[in-house]
Amino acid sequence: MAPDPTDPQQQQHRLLQVILDSTPAAIVLVSEIGNIVFTNAAARQLFFDGREATGQNFLQMLGSVDEPLRHALLSETDQIFTFDNDGGDPETYHLAKTHVVFDREPHILISVRHMTLEISRQEISVLKKTLRIIGHELANSMAPATSLLQSVRLMLSRPDMQSKLVKALDTVEERLVHLQGFLGGLAHLGQLPKPKKRDVAWPTFLDGLRTLWPDVGVAPPPRSAGWFDPAQIQQVLINLVKNAQEAGGPPGSITLEIEAAPEDGVRFAVLDRGPGMSDAVLSNALIPSFTTKEKGSGMGLTLCREIVEAHEGRLRIGRREGGGTVVSFWIPSRTPEPAMSRARLTLTRTH
Repeated sequence: MAPDPTDPQQQQHRLLQVILDSTPAAIVLVSEIGNIVFTNAAARQLFFDGREATGQNFLQMLGSVDEPLRHALLSETDQIFTFDNDGGDPETYHLAKTHVVFDREPHILISVRHMTLEISRQEISVLKKTLRIIGHELANSMAPATSLLQSVRLMLSRPDMQSKLVKALDTVEERLVHLQGFLGGLAHLGQLPKPKKRDVAWPTFLDGLRTLWPDVGVAPPPRSAGWFDPAQIQQVLINLVKNAQEAGGPPGSITLEIEAAPEDGVRFAVLDRGPGMSDAVLSNALIPSFTTKEKGSGMGLTLCREIVEAHEGRLRIGRREGGGTVVSFWIPSRTPEPAMSRARLTLTRTH
């Protein structure tokens, strides 16, 4: 029977086909055993040299695929991968997989998006922002220092102004120290080593922290060991406790909490009873070079966030109930090996 062009269901099907063919993302719908159910135009161009592939087995066709794509397909999470493109400029893609039920059977929807241009634009944007921050910080430090040095020259020729020399030179030194701290912070961000994660016994780890801050209250830790780089996480806690001390709360009001997180992993929190943060400060606290401290570089919290994110975690700042600030961060536990399942796309099936 010939298709009825007036059938509303067929019209919707054709409209959906046009929409999917017009999207730049490559889309492939694969059955539980790897049979291709649907491809859009971008997928046929990217994977199948422009040919129709419905009914063929996607796993068999990708048996000799390059390792970056193989790794992305085997991953349980979204992946960004790069191809060298036959000696040309590398091409970057984002691959996502979604488990869906189609025609009452489990399927996997694979989408691959070309991201080379988008990433290039983001890199340029970040570079421009970084240069603006550096330029702003250099101007803030160098302009007053230059002006004061000019004043110092005049003071040297006038005996009646000798008493003001020390103060002027101290101010110049303060601005240069601030600038050194800021640039040093940027250098640390660029040179942050990859975390050396290992099992961490809480008694030994906490003994080191208690030695540093005998006045900080430390809540009981989780029963199971931690999984992180102890030196890097200790550096995060040093920065956070130092900030809490500088917040100016009552003595003995700072608390460090370490607890098992409901979503798995461990949550650390440093709580103080200082004056707290305004909405403007809370929204800008993690921006590089932002600081409310007279002699601060604004890089401490940024470095903390970089370390936490390198552990695949996240850092948050909020208000403490009853007054003060709480800075918390979560890091995941040891990542288990992904379990094999029939509903998961894999290139290791027996064909």
